[in-house]
Amino acid sequence: MLDVTRLPGDRLLISSDIHVGDEYQGHDRETWEAALDLARDFDAFLIDGDLADPRASDPELRELLRDLRELSSEVPTYFVPGNHDTVDLVKSLRDAGVHVLSRRYDNRRGRGCPPGHSGPSLGGPHLLRFGDAWMLVLHGHEPCSELGLNPQKPVNPVARESPMPKRDQILDNYTCREYEMPDRLEEIARSTHADVVITGHTHCRYLGSLEGKLVVNVGTTSCPAICATCRDPLNVGNVCILKASGGTLRAKLFNLRKARVIGRERVRIGRR
Repeated sequence: MLDVTRLPGDRLLISSDIHVGDEYQGHDRETWEAALDLARDFDAFLIDGDLADPRASDPELRELLRDLRELSSEVPTYFVPGNHDTVDLVKSLRDAGVHVLSRRYDNRRGRGCPPGHSGPSLGGPHLLRFGDAWMLVLHGHEPCSELGLNPQKPVNPVARESPMPKRDQILDNYTCREYEMPDRLEEIARSTHADVVITGHTHCRYLGSLEGKLVVNVGTTSCPAICATCRDPLNVGNVCILKASGGTLRAKLFNLRKARVIGRERVRIGRR
Protein backbone atom coordinates (compact mmCIF):
# COMPACT_ATOMS: atom_id res chain seq x y z
CA MET A 1 0.00 0.00 0.00
CA LEU A 2 1.42 3.38 -1.01
CA ASP A 3 1.40 6.28 1.42
CA VAL A 4 -0.81 9.18 0.30
CA THR A 5 0.35 12.80 0.36
CA ARG A 6 -2.20 15.59 -0.09
CA LEU A 7 -1.06 18.60 -2.08
CA PRO A 8 -2.46 22.01 -1.11
CA GLY A 9 -4.67 24.08 -3.41
CA ASP A 10 -5.69 23.40 -6.99
CA ARG A 11 -2.81 24.94 -9.00
CA LEU A 12 0.39 22.89 -9.29
CA LEU A 13 3.61 23.57 -11.19
CA ILE A 14 5.61 20.48 -12.23
CA SER A 15 9.30 20.35 -13.17
CA SER A 16 11.70 17.49 -13.80
CA ASP A 17 15.31 16.67 -14.65
CA ILE A 18 17.08 19.82 -13.49
CA HIS A 19 20.61 18.33 -13.39
CA VAL A 20 22.43 20.97 -11.35
CA GLY A 21 26.18 20.34 -11.65
CA ASP A 22 25.93 17.81 -14.50
CA GLU A 23 29.22 18.31 -16.35
CA TYR A 24 28.23 16.06 -19.26
CA GLN A 25 24.63 16.99 -20.02
CA GLY A 26 24.77 20.52 -18.63
CA HIS A 27 22.50 22.72 -16.53
CA ASP A 28 20.76 25.91 -17.69
CA ARG A 29 20.78 28.11 -14.60
CA GLU A 30 18.73 30.89 -16.24
CA THR A 31 15.87 28.55 -17.15
CA TRP A 32 15.90 26.97 -13.68
CA GLU A 33 15.63 30.45 -12.11
CA ALA A 34 12.66 31.17 -14.38
CA ALA A 35 10.97 27.98 -13.13
CA LEU A 36 11.55 28.98 -9.50
CA ASP A 37 10.12 32.46 -10.13
CA LEU A 38 7.05 31.01 -11.84
CA ALA A 39 6.50 28.53 -8.99
CA ARG A 40 5.78 31.43 -6.63
CA ASP A 41 2.46 31.98 -8.43
CA PHE A 42 1.22 28.45 -7.63
CA ASP A 43 -0.21 26.58 -4.65
CA ALA A 44 2.53 23.93 -4.80
CA PHE A 45 5.68 23.03 -6.74
CA LEU A 46 6.71 19.47 -7.66
CA ILE A 47 10.21 18.41 -8.78
CA ASP A 48 10.09 14.93 -10.33
CA GLY A 49 13.67 13.75 -9.92
CA ASP A 50 17.23 14.33 -11.10
CA LEU A 51 17.56 17.64 -9.31
CA ALA A 52 21.35 17.51 -8.97
CA ASP A 53 24.24 15.39 -10.19
CA PRO A 54 26.62 13.64 -7.76
CA ARG A 55 29.42 15.66 -9.40
CA ALA A 56 27.82 18.99 -8.43
CA SER A 57 30.27 21.23 -6.57
CA ASP A 58 29.72 22.41 -3.01
CA PRO A 59 29.02 26.00 -4.17
CA GLU A 60 26.45 24.71 -6.69
CA LEU A 61 24.70 22.64 -4.03
CA ARG A 62 24.72 25.49 -1.51
CA GLU A 63 23.13 27.78 -4.10
CA LEU A 64 20.52 25.15 -4.96
CA LEU A 65 19.61 24.56 -1.31
CA ARG A 66 19.45 28.29 -0.64
CA ASP A 67 17.04 28.79 -3.56
CA LEU A 68 14.80 25.91 -2.49
CA ARG A 69 14.86 26.97 1.16
CA GLU A 70 13.60 30.41 0.11
CA LEU A 71 10.98 28.96 -2.23
CA SER A 72 9.67 26.37 0.24
CA SER A 73 9.13 29.14 2.81
CA GLU A 74 6.68 30.71 0.33
CA VAL A 75 5.28 27.75 -1.63
CA PRO A 76 5.04 24.10 -0.49
CA THR A 77 7.72 22.30 -2.52
CA TYR A 78 7.74 18.54 -3.14
CA PHE A 79 10.54 16.35 -4.49
CA VAL A 80 10.69 12.76 -5.79
CA PRO A 81 14.31 11.49 -5.99
CA GLY A 82 15.65 10.34 -9.34
CA ASN A 83 18.59 8.15 -10.26
CA HIS A 84 21.07 11.05 -10.15
CA ASP A 85 20.04 12.30 -6.71
CA THR A 86 22.17 11.29 -3.73
CA VAL A 87 21.23 10.27 -0.22
CA ASP A 88 23.03 13.35 1.12
CA LEU A 89 21.04 15.62 -1.19
CA VAL A 90 17.78 14.07 -0.04
CA LYS A 91 18.66 14.73 3.60
CA SER A 92 19.77 18.30 2.87
CA LEU A 93 16.53 19.03 1.03
CA ARG A 94 14.50 17.89 4.02
CA ASP A 95 16.55 20.19 6.23
CA ALA A 96 15.79 23.02 3.78
CA GLY A 97 12.05 22.52 4.22
CA VAL A 98 11.37 20.58 1.03
CA HIS A 99 8.81 17.77 1.29
CA VAL A 100 10.77 14.74 0.07
CA LEU A 101 8.58 11.89 -1.20
CA SER A 102 10.87 8.96 -0.48
CA ARG A 103 10.26 5.60 1.12
CA ARG A 104 13.80 4.68 2.19
CA TYR A 105 16.89 6.39 3.51
CA ASP A 106 19.78 4.01 3.13
CA ASN A 107 23.01 3.64 1.25
CA ARG A 108 21.85 0.96 -1.12
CA ARG A 109 22.22 1.68 -4.80
CA GLY A 110 20.33 0.40 -7.79
CA ARG A 111 21.94 -2.28 -9.93
CA GLY A 112 24.48 -0.58 -12.14
CA CYS A 113 24.46 2.75 -10.30
CA PRO A 114 27.84 4.36 -9.66
CA PRO A 115 28.57 5.35 -6.04
CA GLY A 116 26.56 8.36 -4.94
CA HIS A 117 23.55 7.75 -7.18
CA SER A 118 20.34 6.87 -5.41
CA GLY A 119 19.07 4.29 -7.86
CA PRO A 120 15.71 2.68 -7.09
CA SER A 121 16.38 2.71 -3.33
CA LEU A 122 15.03 6.26 -3.04
CA GLY A 123 12.55 6.25 -5.87
CA GLY A 124 8.77 6.13 -6.28
CA PRO A 125 6.06 5.47 -7.10
CA HIS A 126 4.12 7.80 -4.82
CA LEU A 127 0.40 8.47 -4.57
CA LEU A 128 -0.69 12.10 -4.18
CA ARG A 129 -4.08 13.72 -3.71
CA PHE A 130 -4.55 16.92 -5.70
CA GLY A 131 -7.98 18.47 -5.27
CA ASP A 132 -10.37 15.62 -6.04
CA ALA A 133 -7.82 13.88 -8.27
CA TRP A 134 -5.41 11.03 -7.52
CA MET A 135 -1.87 11.37 -8.87
CA LEU A 136 0.77 8.67 -9.33
CA VAL A 137 4.26 10.19 -9.39
CA LEU A 138 7.51 8.40 -10.23
CA HIS A 139 10.76 9.54 -11.76
CA GLY A 140 10.81 6.66 -14.26
CA HIS A 141 13.90 4.65 -13.31
CA GLU A 142 12.18 2.45 -10.75
CA PRO A 143 12.03 -1.35 -11.19
CA CYS A 144 9.06 -2.54 -13.23
CA SER A 145 7.93 -4.67 -10.30
CA GLU A 146 7.09 -1.47 -8.40
CA LEU A 147 3.98 -1.16 -10.57
CA GLY A 148 3.37 -4.82 -11.22
CA LEU A 149 4.60 -4.58 -14.81
CA ASN A 150 6.51 -7.32 -16.55
CA PRO A 151 10.15 -6.40 -17.24
CA GLN A 152 11.34 -5.88 -20.79
CA LYS A 153 14.83 -6.01 -22.22
CA PRO A 154 16.78 -2.86 -21.26
CA VAL A 155 17.05 -0.37 -24.08
CA ASN A 156 19.42 2.58 -24.32
CA PRO A 157 18.62 4.46 -27.54
CA VAL A 158 20.91 7.38 -26.68
CA ALA A 159 24.06 5.46 -25.71
CA ARG A 160 25.82 5.81 -29.05
CA GLU A 161 25.67 9.60 -28.90
CA SER A 162 25.78 10.13 -25.15
CA PRO A 163 28.48 12.51 -23.85
CA MET A 164 28.67 10.46 -20.67
CA PRO A 165 31.47 7.94 -20.03
CA LYS A 166 30.60 4.29 -20.56
CA ARG A 167 30.56 3.67 -16.81
CA ASP A 168 27.72 6.18 -16.45
CA GLN A 169 25.67 5.20 -19.48
CA ILE A 170 24.34 2.21 -17.56
CA LEU A 171 22.20 4.68 -15.63
CA ASP A 172 20.00 4.93 -18.71
CA ASN A 173 19.85 1.15 -19.09
CA TYR A 174 17.18 0.55 -16.46
CA THR A 175 14.48 -1.72 -17.79
CA CYS A 176 12.05 1.00 -16.78
CA ARG A 177 13.36 3.38 -19.38
CA GLU A 178 10.77 1.54 -21.42
CA TYR A 179 8.08 3.09 -19.22
CA GLU A 180 8.53 6.10 -21.45
CA MET A 181 8.05 4.31 -24.75
CA PRO A 182 4.46 4.58 -26.04
CA ASP A 183 3.52 0.98 -25.26
CA ARG A 184 4.85 1.26 -21.71
CA LEU A 185 3.03 4.53 -21.09
CA GLU A 186 -0.24 2.81 -21.90
CA GLU A 187 0.72 -0.05 -19.59
CA ILE A 188 1.55 2.22 -16.69
CA ALA A 189 -1.67 4.18 -17.18
CA ARG A 190 -3.65 0.94 -17.25
CA SER A 191 -1.93 -0.33 -14.10
CA THR A 192 -3.15 2.47 -11.84
CA HIS A 193 -6.48 3.83 -10.64
CA ALA A 194 -5.02 7.34 -10.46
CA ASP A 195 -6.34 10.19 -12.60
CA VAL A 196 -2.84 11.47 -13.41
CA VAL A 197 0.52 9.78 -14.03
CA ILE A 198 3.61 11.99 -13.78
CA THR A 199 7.01 10.71 -14.94
CA GLY A 200 10.41 12.08 -15.94
CA HIS A 201 13.84 10.53 -16.59
CA THR A 202 13.85 10.29 -20.39
CA HIS A 203 14.11 14.00 -21.28
CA CYS A 204 11.38 13.36 -23.89
CA ARG A 205 8.25 15.39 -23.27
CA TYR A 206 4.80 13.84 -23.33
CA LEU A 207 1.37 15.28 -22.54
CA GLY A 208 -1.71 13.30 -23.40
CA SER A 209 -4.60 11.11 -22.30
CA LEU A 210 -4.03 7.35 -22.13
CA GLU A 211 -6.59 4.88 -20.83
CA GLY A 212 -8.62 7.90 -19.67
CA LYS A 213 -5.75 9.15 -17.49
CA LEU A 214 -3.67 12.28 -17.91
CA VAL A 215 0.00 11.39 -18.52
CA VAL A 216 2.68 14.05 -18.05
CA ASN A 217 6.42 14.12 -18.77
CA VAL A 218 7.82 17.65 -19.08
CA GLY A 219 10.97 16.42 -20.83
CA THR A 220 13.56 18.43 -18.95
CA THR A 221 13.23 21.76 -17.20
CA SER A 222 16.84 22.90 -17.30
CA CYS A 223 19.15 20.28 -18.81
CA PRO A 224 20.13 21.67 -22.24
CA ALA A 225 21.13 18.34 -23.78
CA ILE A 226 18.67 17.49 -26.57
CA CYS A 227 17.35 13.94 -26.34
CA ALA A 228 19.00 11.84 -29.05
CA THR A 229 15.89 9.66 -29.30
CA CYS A 230 13.55 12.26 -30.77
CA ARG A 231 15.95 15.20 -31.34
CA ASP A 232 13.35 17.82 -30.46
CA PRO A 233 14.66 21.08 -28.94
CA LEU A 234 11.24 21.68 -27.37
CA ASN A 235 11.99 18.84 -24.95
CA VAL A 236 14.21 21.33 -23.10
CA GLY A 237 13.05 24.14 -20.81
CA ASN A 238 9.59 22.87 -19.90
CA VAL A 239 7.28 22.90 -16.91
CA CYS A 240 3.70 21.67 -16.65
CA ILE A 241 0.89 23.82 -15.27
CA LEU A 242 -1.79 21.60 -13.74
CA LYS A 243 -5.16 22.87 -12.51
CA ALA A 244 -8.00 20.93 -10.90
CA SER A 245 -11.48 22.44 -10.90
CA GLY A 246 -15.07 21.46 -11.59
CA GLY A 247 -14.23 17.77 -11.83
CA THR A 248 -11.69 18.40 -14.59
CA LEU A 249 -7.90 18.36 -14.76
CA ARG A 250 -6.39 20.87 -17.17
CA ALA A 251 -2.71 20.66 -18.10
CA LYS A 252 -0.50 22.99 -20.10
CA LEU A 253 3.06 22.24 -21.12
CA PHE A 254 4.87 25.59 -20.96
CA ASN A 255 8.28 26.20 -22.52
CA LEU A 256 10.22 28.69 -20.41
CA ARG A 257 12.72 29.46 -23.17
CA LYS A 258 10.07 30.33 -25.74
CA ALA A 259 7.68 31.73 -23.10
CA ARG A 260 4.72 29.96 -24.69
CA VAL A 261 2.40 27.00 -24.25
CA ILE A 262 3.46 24.04 -26.41
CA GLY A 263 0.81 21.51 -25.38
CA ARG A 264 -2.61 21.24 -23.74
CA GLU A 265 -4.70 18.36 -22.41
CA ARG A 266 -7.71 17.86 -20.16
CA VAL A 267 -9.38 14.84 -18.57
CA ARG A 268 -12.40 14.33 -16.34
CA ILE A 269 -11.58 13.32 -12.78
CA GLY A 270 -12.76 9.87 -11.76
CA ARG A 271 -13.21 8.39 -15.27
CA ARG A 272 -11.29 5.19 -14.55
